[in-house]
Amino acid sequence: MTDRVSHPTYVILGSGGHTAEMCRLTQALLQQADVKQAKKYQPMRLILASSDSTSEHQFRQALPQASRSAESVKVPRSRSVGQSWLSTIFTSLWALIWSCYLVWRDRPQLILCNGPGTCVPFCYAAYLWRLLGRLPSHSRIVFVESFCRVETLSLSGRLLLPLTDLFVVHWPALATRYADKKNLRYFGRIL
Repeated sequence: MTDRVSHPTYVILGSGGHTAEMCRLTQALLQQADVKQAKKYQPMRLILASSDSTSEHQFRQALPQASRSAESVKVPRSRSVGQSWLSTIFTSLWALIWSCYLVWRDRPQLILCNGPGTCVPFCYAAYLWRLLGRLPSHSRIVFVESFCRVETLSLSGRLLLPLTDLFVVHWPALATRYADKKNLRYFGRIL
């Protein structure tokens, strides 16, 4: 059992609304758990893009208790706003290499994300290492689609739906549209 505790929880932050939603998600996760269960999610690593100058501060202000021991890790962005699609190929590969290294090193038990492009390479890296036996069998990839996605999935959501363990949507229209996906869940409004 001690092996399970040593694997971190990755909380992947994105700028603006993604971080605000992730703060509420993380807070809800920790509040639902009793003290013993909350320790299950420790240590916590905040993953954010190297060019993101506000998300860490926003998270630490919103969740001072949880973030007290949380380490932050800045990683390369897959794609910046306005970046050409051609150059995105190279920046995404670089981000995937970084993600593969960090997931190999840390062997996270949980990757919790909600749509920033930063999460895509981490989810693919975790999926790959789990297939190859590097991640513990109890590790999970949880994607919560952004609250603003009412009728269609985000690009991150479309890329990650096939490989997440749990894919959460906030709106019944999305749940109905993707009813054939076994990993997709609609719990009502969770934010």
